[in-house]
Amino acid sequence: MANITLKVDSRLLEEARKIALKKKTSVNALFSQRLKEVVTINQTKHSTLEGMDAFYRKSRARIGKLTWNREDLHER
Repeated sequence: MANITLKVDSRLLEEARKIALKKKTSVNALFSQRLKEVVTINQTKHSTLEGMDAFYRKSRARIGKLTWNREDLHER
């Protein structure tokens, strides 16, 4: 595992320590868990977008020529 050094506002760190104490864990563990969540969310979004792009490329559906205008749609 690698070590990093962070600069954190002292009030923020104090609140993080309180949360860690309530959860019976460490600030390091809180930070590591949140960092894992951020990375996982990013990877999921990336994978989803790649999947959608691949699906679109394989799809035969195409957007046709615009044959209507706003006024036609909202004619009363």
